[in-house]
Amino acid sequence: MAILFAGTPVYGLGQEAMESTKKYQILFETTEHRIYCKASVWVEYNQYDTEARYNGEISNDECGPSGGTYTIAVRYRDESGQIHTAETGHAWQREDDQTVIIEGKHWIGANVDLMRVRAKKIQCVCADNESPTKEITKTGENE
Repeated sequence: MAILFAGTPVYGLGQEAMESTKKYQILFETTEHRIYCKASVWVEYNQYDTEARYNGEISNDECGPSGGTYTIAVRYRDESGQIHTAETGHAWQREDDQTVIIEGKHWIGANVDLMRVRAKKIQCVCADNESPTKEITKTGENE
């Protein structure tokens, strides 16, 4: 009597397990290094017929020359009672350690009530790049 075995072949009989090692290196280099700072802003506002007018100041105690961006949000209610918000982005910059004066106006239309004007999303970056260039190298193994 003959016995026939059929199936998938068995590999690795008599072979040792294979081992692999992977090494990698990552180098990060940037040409521009930024030092972020914390700035504060205040805004006062008034409604003049069809315009919202605002003024205020941006201050930063962490570094002298600096700059960044901020958003002005104007919220008003129209005569049907619907509330609208208009946002505009602005940039600011200073060459010394003095506060930055901001002012502007936004058209809101006739027969509306101005609810508020506020500054938000303020960003600040110091202009002095005193931090040294840093290189980050990572080596790892993967077995």
